[in-house]
Amino acid sequence: MDTLRLHSVRYSENGQKINYDYSVSSNIQKLFVENDPFYIKYQIDVSSTPESISIIPFLSNVLPMAWFAGFDIEVDEVDKDFFNAQEEIKKEFTKRDPSNSFEGKLIAKKLIKNKLDGNKSAMLFSGGVDAYATYIRIYDKKPDLITLHGADITIKDKNQWNDFTGFIESEDLLKGNNKEYIETNLRDFYTYQVELLLKDIGWWGKVQHGLALVGSIAPLSFVNKYESVHIASSYTDHIDIDWGSTPEIDEKITWGSSFKVFHDGYELKRQDKVDLIAKFASEKNKRFRLRVCYSEKRTEFNCSYCEKCFRTILGLILNNQNPNEYGFKVDGSVYNKIYQILHIGSGSKGVKYFWWELMEKAKSVDTFFVFEDKEIETEYMNDFRNGKVDRLLEEKINNANKGKNRLKFIIRNKFPWLQSIYRKFK
Repeated sequence: MDTLRLHSVRYSENGQKINYDYSVSSNIQKLFVENDPFYIKYQIDVSSTPESISIIPFLSNVLPMAWFAGFDIEVDEVDKDFFNAQEEIKKEFTKRDPSNSFEGKLIAKKLIKNKLDGNKSAMLFSGGVDAYATYIRIYDKKPDLITLHGADITIKDKNQWNDFTGFIESEDLLKGNNKEYIETNLRDFYTYQVELLLKDIGWWGKVQHGLALVGSIAPLSFVNKYESVHIASSYTDHIDIDWGSTPEIDEKITWGSSFKVFHDGYELKRQDKVDLIAKFASEKNKRFRLRVCYSEKRTEFNCSYCEKCFRTILGLILNNQNPNEYGFKVDGSVYNKIYQILHIGSGSKGVKYFWWELMEKAKSVDTFFVFEDKEIETEYMNDFRNGKVDRLLEEKINNANKGKNRLKFIIRNKFPWLQSIYRKFK
């Protein structure tokens, strides 16, 4: 059986950075970037964390790889509750893909029974619609806000990261919350070959991110005495979609005898969350920026011109809210631009569902925010109510060629120099 062996857990940079020394069998070396081993770095000294807990961030990222690729992970010790939890999480992925053998397993010489002594709350915070909806729901608990550099924003992108942390630190609504920032190469330590473990690409979204994000806070939970963490849902129980963060996965994650994970908002549709944000903002008489966009073309806070921006903008309009007060920059021409962007690229089941929610919301409201011309904008709104966007997205989904996307991905990663040539002639 192919094996990944964790040899040691080392601290550096005044106890803030955890380095993991490991080796892998030759047959699975292709999955790992040779000169970029996994690490995680905090803003505080976490070196007092027991090793059986400090290895959880590492295991949370390599365990799914072991399950899907069929190799074992050998460690000296691990928290007993986490060990039991990862076996249950593995079963959830097995239900999803019963044709896969999922033979890889975690082998530990010692299972350590730890006891966390915490009473504080935390939440994973990205600044988007999902995160703010969860924040509002637990507002009175004053949770610590934890954000990862390396997840949605690449470690190399210092400018966007500085913009993002500046936004969190300066946002008036968040001033009462302690903030914790984590840097980790959780999306860079493995190669494109990991994507090919799936029938279709999408490893981060479909498999990795739920366990990886939650597991990253294990050392913080020990040092900061957290008893729980909330992670906002991306989707809802109204839609069946393969996703790496669900209540069935996230809420099985635990360590230290008592640590709990709450997958929050799964019963809410995305538009329900926008409604919740608009209601809270009106009641508190506060407006705050929603960070929904990570477009490379973004020059403002959000690009205000991608599909994700547009569905958030429209959701606010349908709540009679001015999107320009929530971190966007738009006017009455937004409706034409929405149709332009929706004609580009392929669609997905999840995206179609989000726009269906907006169509249903449009049918249920009599008033909406008007930028300039009520008569013209009402005509556009009636298009949404009559299903024009729904028909457009149905065409995109039916015309999508997933096999072609997979082939493009392989060529782009196996022969990166071709991409450089393509950009020169484009």
